[in-house]
Amino acid sequence: MRATRFVIAIPWGGNAIANPAGFSHYPAPMKPTLIGSGILLLGLNAAAVYFPNSTLTLAAQTASAALGMVMLFLGIRPERRKVVATPPAPSTPPPPPPRPEAEIVAFLALLQEHARLVDFAKEDITAAPDAQLGAAARIVHTGCRKVLDEYFDIAPLRGEAEGSALTLEAGFDAPAHRLLGSVPPHAPYKGKLVHPGWLARSVKLPRVTGTTEARPWPVLAPAEVEISS
Repeated sequence: MRATRFVIAIPWGGNAIANPAGFSHYPAPMKPTLIGSGILLLGLNAAAVYFPNSTLTLAAQTASAALGMVMLFLGIRPERRKVVATPPAPSTPPPPPPRPEAEIVAFLALLQEHARLVDFAKEDITAAPDAQLGAAARIVHTGCRKVLDEYFDIAPLRGEAEGSALTLEAGFDAPAHRLLGSVPPHAPYKGKLVHPGWLARSVKLPRVTGTTEARPWPVLAPAEVEISS
């Protein structure tokens, strides 16, 4: 006898599928077709067993049964569903960092706290007597010196004594010197030292705290409120 060859073409958008691996990606509407085809093939093989047909061989029956079971399995197995990860809930953004200029404001707040510098500078002293100004200047001087000594290492720029003769040769540090009087167009410059100048060797600016988005600068002086009982 000549074995009958079965060709199974599964419809997919009007085209037959040649790659069995594609069965794992059938959409949901194809499942009834797969299940029905599998049951039909199994029924045909059962009929061939109980009602033998001379045109069918054992090999054809075995192949048809195997294909039927595969199609039935592919039809009833659950779909692979793509798991979409839930994005994490947005966290509260951190507060913005203080502006670089805020350190200067914080330093000025120290001068106000220890020397009342802002109060003194903003006060109208036009009619104030000298004795009152002298007392206020002493407070400002003491507080400013305390802050400068704590946050700066300040040293004289030049080591010569005031009033001593001085010659500045060509190539001297021009930004560190201020030339006074009748200045010739070219060095060397000869004169006397009027002020030695100051040099900051180290700086330790205060830490900036207490700023908000609405108020990005530190408070120079908090408002003082006297609470009555």
